[in-house]
Amino acid sequence: MDPEIQEELDYLEEVLEEYEKYVNNIGSNGYTAPLMLYYRDEIEESLRELAPEADIDLKPYWKRVAGLDNVVRARAAIAVKEIGYNNFKQYQIINDPPKLHWWWYLNKIVAPPPRESPGWQFWKR
Repeated sequence: MDPEIQEELDYLEEVLEEYEKYVNNIGSNGYTAPLMLYYRDEIEESLRELAPEADIDLKPYWKRVAGLDNVVRARAAIAVKEIGYNNFKQYQIINDPPKLHWWWYLNKIVAPPPRESPGWQFWKR
């Protein structure tokens, strides 16, 4: 196998492991939670780069990613709360991800957090 392709496969495996850690810890990732979105981007990019290689079977990688993606979708409300509903809007502006990169738009599939009343309306809290 071409050393460059092997290097890309090794990188893909590393990134998949990191993504899996973040997915399995949704709700406990704290301030590093947005890294889950960036790892998912890296996976997508690696799989797209490797796709033209006819001698590589990417099905096991796609299946693994699909399973993890299903967990993210199922736990979307928790992930959005952890990352921050409004932070998603900022990431969408900063990164300008394509609509096919659905993980950047999780905030669109969950209800927004309730609006807090202004501080001077303390009796409404």
